Amino acid sequence: MAENRTIVVQDKTFEVIRTAVNKMVDLIRPTFGPAGNKVIISKMLWKMVVDDGVQIARDFELEDPAENAVVSIVREAAIKTNDRVGDGTTGSLLILQAIINEAARLSRRDGRRIVDELYLGLQEIKEQLQGMKREVVAKEDLKKVALIAFDNESVAELVASLYEKVGKDGIITISRSPTMETYVEVSDGVKIERGYISPYMVNNAERMECVLEKPYILLTDYRLTEANDLFPIINQMAAAKKTGLVVIAENVEQHALATMVINLPQVMNPETRKLGTFPSVALNLPKVDDRDIFLEDMAILTGAKVFSASKGDKLESAKLEDLGRCNQFIARREESIIIGPRGDKNSIEKCVSELRLAGLIEPDERRKKDILYRFNRFTNTIATIKVGAPTDNEQKALKYKVEDTVNAVKAAFRGGVVCGAGNALASVKTSSPILREALKYPRRQLFENMGIEPPELEEGQAMNVVTKQTGPYFEVGVVDPLEVVLASVESAISIASILLTSSGIIVETQKKPRHVEDQEN
Repeated sequence: MAENRTIVVQDKTFEVIRTAVNKMVDLIRPTFGPAGNKVIISKMLWKMVVDDGVQIARDFELEDPAENAVVSIVREAAIKTNDRVGDGTTGSLLILQAIINEAARLSRRDGRRIVDELYLGLQEIKEQLQGMKREVVAKEDLKKVALIAFDNESVAELVASLYEKVGKDGIITISRSPTMETYVEVSDGVKIERGYISPYMVNNAERMECVLEKPYILLTDYRLTEANDLFPIINQMAAAKKTGLVVIAENVEQHALATMVINLPQVMNPETRKLGTFPSVALNLPKVDDRDIFLEDMAILTGAKVFSASKGDKLESAKLEDLGRCNQFIARREESIIIGPRGDKNSIEKCVSELRLAGLIEPDERRKKDILYRFNRFTNTIATIKVGAPTDNEQKALKYKVEDTVNAVKAAFRGGVVCGAGNALASVKTSSPILREALKYPRRQLFENMGIEPPELEEGQAMNVVTKQTGPYFEVGVVDPLEVVLASVESAISIASILLTSSGIIVETQKKPRHVEDQEN
């Protein structure tokens, strides 16, 4: 039987960190920009070919346990950036790598001093980039952003047109098309500012989300702690051969949470050594001013009954007909989306009419804003881009690129743009020598990947590396969303600060049985 062993690294900590960072980022960096370079990922159960930095980072591992411990921390720079803005992950890793390599050049490294220097530089970057920002409103401007994220004319036109229709707060999701064509479906829907409670509930590991098709929805303001809080309704669903349960509650914890997790199809039961058979997801009630109103709105939209502690409702008395329904439920780390809620149409239309009238006659601006927020909840539409391609691998790769494009356009629409292709960062003047040099790496890498010598440019100008056109950055379509640029830098500095102040590594790993070691030797 394999035994656990503990590996301790102290004397060469920074050397291990630098080696791990370079091994990881060197694999990812050729995928930066529109060069089209990809990485093949082959796992036991699936294979894919991608140029998506965060996906490569998620699946990257090293054989050396100490180096792999560093990789798990570096991976967070990509994942955190992706969670915040859905794009800019490779740029974040490039800046992180540059900071580590620039720090390695110092004859004497004082981690604390370098970190202070980096965070002072970050404030300078924020101020200067805000001064460079340009708002994006017109469809043609949105299309320019889309083309930078993905050099595909038809996809750029489609995404820009969608955001022109749904607005900056509109919801656009991505899924796979049953055909080779890429097209758009529009349906009713609503976004909830809460994600899944437990990462065990993720059933799409590639995108770190839980997707349930035609699920049942339980709404309650109870804090669920015991297995019996959920067993009655789960047993009823199992008896009726129904699966897919969404629980929206004050909280789901302890035995109640364990009951959900242990029955998930992606989780192995430690006692039976079998996978579960009941897909489900749970999320806490969002932080809104009036949770009772939120729950009642969700009940009208989905056709559910609210099980309320204040009314004395008993969860054990819940029946299938008390549960809400929708066509699809997507839960991510920090948000969830109900697509195609199946509440009574007449009840929904009545509520919309009442809210519209209330908004017109309400004199108080704060209350009017609350009414408008609820009105939007009932009238939201969700556009789903169905991505099609001739093969599964091409479809997966295309899906990631379309998702990056959607996120980039959303961020640009919401927070404006700056000169792209790494030019804005390269032009920033910061008091940190390390950061000043690190900010030049994305631009340098982009031109290297494209096989182009970086041109000499005047302030405010850029070169479109696809068309080879040079001129004012907005006119030639070289733009980056400000939110994405800032998220990339902030994540890189955050992780670099952890690594630069690490003085040791302790890793517990399994020791191979002696007969295995003998065979290898």
